[in-house]
Amino acid sequence: MRRFARVLLLVIGSVVTLAGLAVALLAGPDDTVSTGERELTSETVGLVTSASLLDVMGPSLHVAATAASGREVFVAVGHEVDVAGYLDGVAYDEIARLRPPTSFDLVRVDGAVEGVQPEPESRDWWYVQAAGPDRQEVSYPLGAEPVNAVVMGADGEPPLSVTLELGLQIDNLFITALLVLAVGLVLISVAVFALRRRQRPRPPAAQLSEPAWQGDTQP
Repeated sequence: MRRFARVLLLVIGSVVTLAGLAVALLAGPDDTVSTGERELTSETVGLVTSASLLDVMGPSLHVAATAASGREVFVAVGHEVDVAGYLDGVAYDEIARLRPPTSFDLVRVDGAVEGVQPEPESRDWWYVQAAGPDRQEVSYPLGAEPVNAVVMGADGEPPLSVTLELGLQIDNLFITALLVLAVGLVLISVAVFALRRRQRPRPPAAQLSEPAWQGDTQP
């Protein structure tokens, strides 16, 4: 039973260590889990994350995009209701799911394959926005409100070809991962020490020899 407990401790320590190492490598010192830059092309007006994809509280969302051929790109985060109203009747590709670590599942939202009017920069309900010919990036702390991240051409016209990167920044994620890693290593060390101590052969017990009987030694 004790040996089983030691082996179980070794297994738990290994799992905890691997989990801490994986999260530390994914997050890095900036506490951000990112998809990395991925090239995406859409025949529609743009790319929009689903509200359910961002239905988390606490992390900060990072969205960065660069349009192909020096075209000006527009990146923003807005309330789900405002975004839906702005894109009503217009086709766009929805980022419905992320497949770790780097794949996107896109779902076409039906509508007219045409531009939007007025241009997205003119709307004043965006929480954050950025536009320009180079890499554009915005950050927004996620909360209780349903939001969409939107990437499109600054002119609001289709099609769209961009290099896109999404990331979530969680405070102290890297430090927490390192602490988990340390706990796992401690558990492994304790288990290995206990197993080696258990397997160490015991020295044979000392045998007491009785002194040989000696008869009377009378002169």
